[in-house]
Amino acid sequence: MKWRQAARPAASTEVDNRFMNPTGKGGYSMRKAERLLILAALLPALCSPVQAAKTVRIAAYNIQFLSTDVVNQGDRLPKLKQVIQLLDADVIGLEEVKDRAALELVFPPQDWQLVIDDDSSDLQDLALAVRKPFTVLGVKPTLDADDQNFLFPGAANDSFFPNRRDVLAVEVQVPNESATFYMMVVHQKSRVGGRATTDFRREGGASALVQKLKADFDDKDFFLLGDFNDDPDDRSLNILEQGDPNALGGPNDNTAVFLINLMQPLVAQDRVSEGLGANDIDPVTNKINTIDPQSRKRDNDARGTNQNTGAILFDQILMPGWMQDRYVQGSAKVFDDGVALRGTKDDRASDHLPVYAECVFGSDGPGGGGGGSGDTDIRIASLLPNPNGDDKSHEEVTLRSVGAADLNLTSWKLRDRQSHEFALSGTIAGGATLTIVLKNTALALNNGGDDVSLFDPQGALRHLVTYTAIQAKPGKVVVFP
Repeated sequence: MKWRQAARPAASTEVDNRFMNPTGKGGYSMRKAERLLILAALLPALCSPVQAAKTVRIAAYNIQFLSTDVVNQGDRLPKLKQVIQLLDADVIGLEEVKDRAALELVFPPQDWQLVIDDDSSDLQDLALAVRKPFTVLGVKPTLDADDQNFLFPGAANDSFFPNRRDVLAVEVQVPNESATFYMMVVHQKSRVGGRATTDFRREGGASALVQKLKADFDDKDFFLLGDFNDDPDDRSLNILEQGDPNALGGPNDNTAVFLINLMQPLVAQDRVSEGLGANDIDPVTNKINTIDPQSRKRDNDARGTNQNTGAILFDQILMPGWMQDRYVQGSAKVFDDGVALRGTKDDRASDHLPVYAECVFGSDGPGGGGGGSGDTDIRIASLLPNPNGDDKSHEEVTLRSVGAADLNLTSWKLRDRQSHEFALSGTIAGGATLTIVLKNTALALNNGGDDVSLFDPQGALRHLVTYTAIQAKPGKVVVFP
């Protein structure tokens, strides 16, 4: 079976895996308010056969040796519960869990479906928490994971995936949709014993994963996520991003041939998910400073040694390139509420911070055809990022309507990788194109490559395109399918 390059139309002929903007909206109360507004706007559509798009928040959390002993660890348990509440994720891949009893202390079974191997007593088991009404598929009714729910069962791969750390893979059903996706939870071997000494395990595990994904998952949507014990520049992650066992270590901000790493823009900002402590919490805002300056440089400079590089972005979320149009731009983040690190190493929630991102599933979400019935479908047809002469106030975005009806563009927005926005106005006729000159706006098309997203009045992502520096030649229009 041949690995699917792009089952859905690609954003351009070259996919830059930096298109994911690390800034954007988040937070528990904001999401709740947005859901109510979106629900109110979609009530008429709910009466029709067309299903509304559903935004799904995916998260990964190394929960640091969670066992029932958590009840004796000061106020760690209430902190964990608050982290999960604020994280507000629909599906969470978890690492370092001892058993189901420990999970149920944090995730009430009446609200969550919890998948874990009940026959394993290892303190570093993998687990999956799926918030109802999302539904777990392919696991027996007790949600006890067995060999068929792991990618590498048996002893053959123990060097790379010991015990039940061999990639938990579970299919999840989106509520009221035919859409499903796989959650593949990873916990690669740590650097204990020395980074260079143990590199072969993480790199070998990555190579085995590439083979397995190419063989068995080239027709499926999935998220590969968890604690990789390497950052996005390390060779193990480059193997996964490039799909090449011979990939080299080092900064890799260009084309992702195989898997898109949603954390790539975050490592470029020196964001980290492990190695921080209570002293990194701002006492005024109660927010964690997740930027550790030079963390990326330290990791790259120390490659090939056993040197400890300090705080690092170990926790990541990857997905196949054909899912890029499902990704909600700017949603990939490191959780930064202070409750996640408050306390000492004995009673804090965990030594890792969760990471999360959002994707849209459904008939009228990105990749699903646009506006429900298709009458108001609109796409970004082309860009002029590098006009001849002065770029300022001469860059252009051309929109194409592929629906039959005219569309009022009031409250529609364009957004670039840095979350700068340009408000649209006027009307685009059905079946017509409209060229917009970007004047008097902070939104600028970067000649070194950028992405441009189109959002409707409800804030839903309707189209996203990406271009590279090679495409942004002077006077050249970048055309998208």
